[in-house]
Amino acid sequence: MSEYHYVFIRPGFPREQLVEDVGAACGAEMQPVDDEFIDYAVKLGRAAVELEFTHDYEEDRGMPFERYDSLFTVRDFDSNLERQEATARGIFERLAALGRYDLLLVRDLQEFLAASEARREP
Repeated sequence: MSEYHYVFIRPGFPREQLVEDVGAACGAEMQPVDDEFIDYAVKLGRAAVELEFTHDYEEDRGMPFERYDSLFTVRDFDSNLERQEATARGIFERLAALGRYDLLLVRDLQEFLAASEARREP
């Protein structure tokens, strides 16, 4: 069974801004996908990044998934978990640097890896 890395994002709107920011963090343009769950995706070498505008995940293991509007999944085609995590962390860090989003990085919806909060205006 494959493990994936997920980044939960709040706010998940405006959607156009989210797609643009995730694409910029990936270094590639996100493309719309005709899929029941995936809204946009991009291939990054041996990995895919798949963006979902909504999800049904609820709090689990102390991770408040329901607080986040959107998420993206990082999948390595060769199941190389080190490379997959490095890709996910890189995208996470570039999004965090924007200061627009609250972010939660997890491995396989089971393990907390990192969080970042948006910069709030005083």
